[in-house]
Amino acid sequence: MRSRSVLATAILAASIISRLVWDTLTVNGRNFVDLHVYRDGSAGLTDGSLYHFTYTGATDFALPFTYPPFAAVVLYPLSLIPWTVVALVWQVATFAALYGSAVLALRLCGMATGAYATAALWSAGAIWCEPVRVTLDYGQINVFLMFATLLAATWARSSRGVLAGGALIGLLAGIKLTPAITGLWYLAIRRPLGAVSAAIAFLATVIGCYIFFPDITRTYYRDLIGDADRIGPVARPINQSLRGALTRIVGHDVGTSWIWMIAALVALILAIAAWRKLREDTFGVLIVVQLLGLLISPISWTHHWVWLLPIAIWLIHGGGRRRRGAPVVFGIWFILSAAGIPWLLKIFTQVGWNLPNVPADILGASWSLMALATLIWIAVADIRPEPANTTPDAAASTTTTSDANSGAVDGEPAVVVAAAIIDGGRLLLAQRSRPAALAGKWELPGGRVEPAETAHDAVRREIREELGVDVEPAEQLGGEVALSAQRVLRAYRAGLVSGAPRALEHLDLRWVSAAELRDFDLDTMVPADRAWLPALIDALGEHEPTSPQV
Repeated sequence: MRSRSVLATAILAASIISRLVWDTLTVNGRNFVDLHVYRDGSAGLTDGSLYHFTYTGATDFALPFTYPPFAAVVLYPLSLIPWTVVALVWQVATFAALYGSAVLALRLCGMATGAYATAALWSAGAIWCEPVRVTLDYGQINVFLMFATLLAATWARSSRGVLAGGALIGLLAGIKLTPAITGLWYLAIRRPLGAVSAAIAFLATVIGCYIFFPDITRTYYRDLIGDADRIGPVARPINQSLRGALTRIVGHDVGTSWIWMIAALVALILAIAAWRKLREDTFGVLIVVQLLGLLISPISWTHHWVWLLPIAIWLIHGGGRRRRGAPVVFGIWFILSAAGIPWLLKIFTQVGWNLPNVPADILGASWSLMALATLIWIAVADIRPEPANTTPDAAASTTTTSDANSGAVDGEPAVVVAAAIIDGGRLLLAQRSRPAALAGKWELPGGRVEPAETAHDAVRREIREELGVDVEPAEQLGGEVALSAQRVLRAYRAGLVSGAPRALEHLDLRWVSAAELRDFDLDTMVPADRAWLPALIDALGEHEPTSPQV
């Protein structure tokens, strides 16, 4: 494992170094036009000239400051730092945020081990695909927004995390409007408080800016917020939104006309069908919501599509890989992003190579068409049969993959134990990290009984390995659950002896009371553990003492 990590790190380092050399040798490698806008434009926050600023350096068209006023508040410190320092730190931070995004995406897929090395390999390749390549060229902010959005998604595993993550999304929307679409994700996964928190945080950025910078805040939210032309030419091939694609096809800006509204409605219907099909795959639903945002936004420049990295990771490591045709979908996205078709069409136009209308229209809408096709594929694709070590019986189990491979001994079914750890009137639940089908679901921690080991001994050992604490098992709770003809699952009440539980092999831990367990969303619990709910509620009783700290 260590040698694999070293190799992956070396590959990522080589990719970064190669990119820096490329920057030095090419004309546009370090033009950082958007970073210039961030730094130089935000300087106008104090004298009221923020939305009068226009960058006219090495760019195809004039670039004004187009983000909300709160973005200028966040970016203003850059105007106080020498340009060379800003450019260097921004680029290094972009590499770090890209790697962090890959790690978070893999965690959301349920990868508990090897995530750091795998993320390094994904990041090394992503650097050379068009969305990230252009982000690095321009000094764009989108990788940072993606990282923060994925971070908010990881926080959504707990009630407090939902509120904190929602607030983070609201702040991101205050910087750039596009992350606001993530509020829809909270609604889709039935966490409405996250959407409420996001709305409150966003309103706070508007009100705060209005208090301190009333004129520029009124200018943006009254006059500029809906002006897509101010952002850039809608018809450019690098705009891969539905509006951009339709504009190129019909020959004029469709704006928010009935043509666009029908296309946006189709995208919304497909997105709803896709996330209903995904159900409890919350990361998959996040992918769907981000694709919807890219489609319905008036402007989706190629660097906005950095979400293709989490999409690819979901297709290979997450719930997407279980669907028929996933390798084909991944392959098409890889070709589209690696070849940089929108960028090539732009170059063709600049040098006067005009393609016939139909091929030009299809290629010019390639990313938006593929996004629609991906939503359709998610909505209709069947789940592939699981390999032997992740059969439905194993998927219903609270055990790990190694547990799933254990069988009967001397004709007796193998026993798997689960620990109902009760302390202070609350029960400890652990959130699974794998396999992908169960990642994110809650369970009683435990594992199989080894040969020559009693059930109580197995409870002590498994909890020490998984949670880093000592427990004392007691009586069996509830009935025996048959996982298969060769394996049975039993739950044992256990009390904490020493230590504070830590999620060593799980994604998260959570203490719940009897009342909370009574209202628990069964779809978020491992199926095999649901049969014990009545016994667990009875064991907890009705009292609500203070919960221990995790």
